Formats: sequence, structure tokens, C-alpha cells
Amino acid sequence: MGANRTLVRIRPRPNTGFVSQGRTVLATGSDGFVDGGGDHGLFVHQTRMISRYRWRFNGGAPEPVVLSNVLQHTWMGYYILVPPGAEAGAPDEGSGQMRPVSEQTLELRLSRSVGGGVHEDVDLTNFSTEPTAFTLELDVDADFADQIETRGPRRQTGELSRQWGEGPGGAELLFDYRAEHTCDRQGDRGTARLHRGLALRIRRADSPPRWENGRIRFDVRLPPGGRWHTCLLLVPLLEGEAIEPPAACRDFTRAGPPPGER
Repeated sequence: MGANRTLVRIRPRPNTGFVSQGRTVLATGSDGFVDGGGDHGLFVHQTRMISRYRWRFNGGAPEPVVLSNVLQHTWMGYYILVPPGAEAGAPDEGSGQMRPVSEQTLELRLSRSVGGGVHEDVDLTNFSTEPTAFTLELDVDADFADQIETRGPRRQTGELSRQWGEGPGGAELLFDYRAEHTCDRQGDRGTARLHRGLALRIRRADSPPRWENGRIRFDVRLPPGGRWHTCLLLVPLLEGEAIEPPAACRDFTRAGPPPGER
């Protein structure tokens, strides 16, 4: 009983990560993605603009390594996987603790900035000694649920459309949602209308995007040491008015504090 004992409190890894500024909040799972459940999604003025947002390689998920906020309105995540078509390599014969994926790896780096909307830099690097080719996919959708509705049954019904095409400056996936209902408050009767939308704009992609079966797809080919890049802008639309995200591409590390914090 005389021995000194130290108690260590271990806390579970949080299931939700937040990146926010003003009335825009991106809430993701612990893997940095939005899988369509619970309170996760891109919320703008308490409306969930994005309900699913997941990067995939030939349909499979990359392995998260380091995910962290840099500032409240910025976030960076590193993911790895064995390059598709490459051998995983021999097992570690030293410590036995090193996994093959960590030695011959394809790295995905996501850099997010929130400011009205969301700007995401997507960077791939092939650190293996073999070339690789694969389909990079963004599984994405929107539901425009009210924040309260994400915790219970949907009360609001409306019409949601998805349109893929050319927008200002490049390829764009446009979600458009319209709803209306009659209201009667203290004798004041009328029809309330709601118009929300989100434009997902693709910029500076090193290979052309296409839209298939609810996913944005890129065909990627990387030599040993090769790199690939694109930028995504998530632009919320409130009654037709755009709320622009930070626009600078590949400027994450040089970005200053958000307005009001300078």
C-alpha cells in the first residue's frame, strides 16, 4: 500500500470534428468525412447543405493518419493507402510494428478553410517506387435538412435537384432545394417559401472530372514521386445569394486569421 500510484484518465477519441467560422460549421466524423448520419454535415445558418462527403479510391476508403484543426476555421488531414495496382510489400521483420502501407504509400492530404463556404485543397503524392493508376471519387450529396431535423423525423418537404455541368470557371455540381408551406400565426396567414442551394465548384484539377452515380470521379495516373492536385469550392446559396468561401488555391499555409481576428 505504500507504493506510489499514478492514475491516468484516458478519454475516447471524439466522434465529431468541427471547423467553423461565423454561421458556417463543418461537422465530420472522426475520419474527417461526412457519412450522412446524426449531426454531421456542412451547416450554414442552421441548414445542412452537405449530408454526405467522402473521398474514395476505386471505391475503397483511405486510412486516416493525422487529422487536426490548425485554427478554428482551418483543418488538415493526412491519409495513406497502398497505391492501387502495387504490391503491399513484405512484412516487417524488425520490430513487427510497421505496416507495409506506411512504407510504400500513396498519400492524400486535405486542407480545408471555412469562411462563408468551404475551400478544400486535395493533394496526392505517390511515395512508392512504382507507377499507379486509379479512380479518385468524391461521394457527395445534400439534403437541406433543418438542424433540428437531423436529430429526428423530417418535417419539411420540398424538391431537390442535382445538376452537373459547366459553371463560372469550370465544372460544377449544383444542388437546388425549394420548399413551401402555409402558415397561420396569430391570424396572419400566408405561404412561406424556402430556397437553398449549394454549388460545388472544381478548380485546377490535374485530370478532368465527371459525374457518375452520385460521385464526382477523376482518373489519376501517377509515376513514382508524382503529384496530383485539385481545389474544391463549396458555395452555399441562400435565396439565390452566394456566400463565397476563401478563394485562394494552394494558399492554406499562408492564410491569415479570419476577419475580426487580425
